[in-house]
Amino acid sequence: MNNNSSYGGLHVEARILVEEHQTPLLCFYLDKESNEMKLIADSESQRKVKESEQFEKLEFMLKCTLNEKKKLTFYDDCTLDQCNQQDPILLPLVCYDRLPTEILKAVFEFLGPEDLKTLLLVSKTWKSVADNPLLWTGFGLPRKCRNSKELFQEFFEGSLSLKLQYLELGQFDFKFDDHYFERFMALSLSCIKITTDIDLSNVSNELLATLVNNCKVCSISDAFLVPKKFGALLKVLFKKMCMGTKIKSLKLEQTELTSIPPDVLSEACKNLTSISFDYVEISSDQIKAIFKSLKMDANVLIKIDESDGINTFDIERLDSIFDRLTGFSFYGEPLDGQLRRWMDILDNSCKLKNLELLEVDVRQIPPQLLARVMTKVERLNLSFSEGASPQQLKEVFKRIVKSDSKVKHIELDSMNLRLISPELFAEAVNKLESFYYGSCKVSESQVLEMFRIMSLGTNLKKLGTYYGDKEYEETSLETMGMDKMEHIELVEPEILAKAVNNLESLQLDLGASFEDKSRLTLTQLLAIVKQLNSKT
Repeated sequence: MNNNSSYGGLHVEARILVEEHQTPLLCFYLDKESNEMKLIADSESQRKVKESEQFEKLEFMLKCTLNEKKKLTFYDDCTLDQCNQQDPILLPLVCYDRLPTEILKAVFEFLGPEDLKTLLLVSKTWKSVADNPLLWTGFGLPRKCRNSKELFQEFFEGSLSLKLQYLELGQFDFKFDDHYFERFMALSLSCIKITTDIDLSNVSNELLATLVNNCKVCSISDAFLVPKKFGALLKVLFKKMCMGTKIKSLKLEQTELTSIPPDVLSEACKNLTSISFDYVEISSDQIKAIFKSLKMDANVLIKIDESDGINTFDIERLDSIFDRLTGFSFYGEPLDGQLRRWMDILDNSCKLKNLELLEVDVRQIPPQLLARVMTKVERLNLSFSEGASPQQLKEVFKRIVKSDSKVKHIELDSMNLRLISPELFAEAVNKLESFYYGSCKVSESQVLEMFRIMSLGTNLKKLGTYYGDKEYEETSLETMGMDKMEHIELVEPEILAKAVNNLESLQLDLGASFEDKSRLTLTQLLAIVKQLNSKT
């Protein structure tokens, strides 16, 4: 819009929307019939624009200048700051339908299901690209469909239901039967998750097992709560898997498998590329049978909880399969000498990417052996481990700074880290991608040196601590803001600001609760905000 005309104000307000609000404005116009301003933009931009003062100002200006509409010249956000006030640039008309489908697909990959639904209505070309199932990965059943039968049926009467990729059979406000499940059978699901929050007593196990067997990823959890229903389902499911299955990744959580014959488990699991046993009750013969047929390059995650003294997993059998695991979590106390054997096995041959030792006394392990094993994995969690010695911790941190260390993410808790030199502590932490140290004891000099090095350049993407009950999953880590860190108030504001802006993710709670007051000073907070820029 030309600044020299009576539309200079329009130019200014539109520029604010584009540049200051970071809104990729596409098009707005005044509808003669309704006398309302219409906006064509993606859903996120629409929300930003309609919440801004500029939207109301633009609408008022357009209504006042409707009779002179031919004088308007529009610009896109790339040319606004290049506009010549004397000679406005007229943009060429572009037909987006002529763009190669590969480019359209690359653009559409940044959009979520809500925006993709809109693109289906734009044109035949856009619909053909937006229809690609790969773009709809993770698209699940809308929440409203869980609340009433009517909304559930209404959703499945529309074509959008065919886009469903992910189905979580959890909490619904109505009871399922085979009639409802027939709706699911027509879908091309890639992932399904079943929990005991849903009442499946009126659904046949044959139908349910068939649905699961047609998915690539399957997760079944909390089956201990209703062993009769889920036990029968698992028997049917594994039998169907023996006859052929699309399942490539299987996760079982708090599930009892002892009633499944070992030979059935062996045949059912032989083509899996990923298998996860989270606190699963399984016999030694079943473990042996599964690993006998399982592919050597399969990802295997095993989580064991021995803290309550109840043995659900034959941990002696672990010695024979330990070198094949890609993930291992142990909560409790191993048998005498067993932890040392595990360390020796991993020292010689280690495929582990994720290792968690929770409430495990590691003091029996020689410091150098422990350090070698700890730095062979990508993600390490020693939270709540008892009594790691100062020498063990020093050796682990020394190994982290070496070039052959593979560890990227570390979680520690309830340890005394003060005896590690500030220089070693700071260098090791800044070699990692994420570091959470819970209620570990750290010194002032360690914190100051850590942020000093971080301000100069770091590999760190996340830094913090956590609290409360923690699920042992990467995505469910309950974090506290960086402003809760001990001694952080002593860091120079400029150094802290530069350090923080070198991270990819930052959480500041700023005293969200009365019990956890922010340690940041006002000067530090202002320095952090002032440092924010396009390079942060």
